[in-house]
Amino acid sequence: MVRHDCENPVSSQKYIDKLKAAHAKAKELQDHLENLQLIQFSDSIVLAIPYNRNNFDRFSKMVADYQYELLKSNILCRGGISYGMHHFENDFLFSNGLIHAYNIEKDISINPRIVISKDLIDLLHPDSPPEKNDLILKESDDSYFINYLHSRHQEEVWRCISNIVPETLTSSPSIRGKHIWLINYYNHCFPDDIYRTVEIFT
Repeated sequence: MVRHDCENPVSSQKYIDKLKAAHAKAKELQDHLENLQLIQFSDSIVLAIPYNRNNFDRFSKMVADYQYELLKSNILCRGGISYGMHHFENDFLFSNGLIHAYNIEKDISINPRIVISKDLIDLLHPDSPPEKNDLILKESDDSYFINYLHSRHQEEVWRCISNIVPETLTSSPSIRGKHIWLINYYNHCFPDDIYRTVEIFT
């Protein structure tokens, strides 16, 4: 989105207003959790809150709801959640937690999912993994991610996905992979209401 609007004439911009609306919606997140820090730039949003095991479910729910709002706006989002030293004061940010989260987003998330670091999962669930947590799903690559389709209305979810994924999948490997993942994620969450499957091999 950023590349399109930055490399084309102003008259052909079509994403900047959508991103500004997404950022305006993100500012409302600070009303949901006390001590939540929010930093926004370009197509990125940084959320930080003091670590509290008891608050993590509330934080996860907030992140899931926001990611779902983005989906309803036809915006696919990926990210990472980690923990570590984080200092933000007077517009100065110094954080190894952010660096770790960014590396998760860049190297592991890949698809429209927000992956939780394995270290944080171990910290939150030292005795057993969160296999039955509705807000967290484990994928075949052993990554845990925020389950943002949990408890949504099936028809609304499929309508959102249909608005994003074209009937004929693109030939771009990166975008095609994300669209296939999204369809498979929907099918996992709504196994009784499958509208579309994707054949990877022909």
